[in-house]
Amino acid sequence: MELIKQIKDTENQAKEIVEKAKQDAASLSEEAGKKRTERFKTAQQRRIKAIDEAISKAEQDGTVQVEQITDAGNEAISSLKSSCSEKSNTCVKKVLSQLQQA
Repeated sequence: MELIKQIKDTENQAKEIVEKAKQDAASLSEEAGKKRTERFKTAQQRRIKAIDEAISKAEQDGTVQVEQITDAGNEAISSLKSSCSEKSNTCVKKVLSQLQQA
């Protein structure tokens, strides 16, 4: 009789141990899932931040390049205008000179 009671108690303890192990495993699994989700969110935020920083840097670099190209273009236009102005004045003088001689 005592042996049967010990066996039942041992079975109950085993069931409790198995049930506790199941609960612990479920808890660990849930915790691991939460940590994985948190790491994923953190990684996603870092990617978004890196992309935003890259876009910002590209915009700044683009602005600088546009200014440099615009300045170079304006210098080229000024140079051409002064070059053409001298040639134009020379041509006008020649035409006037030829008209006066005629």
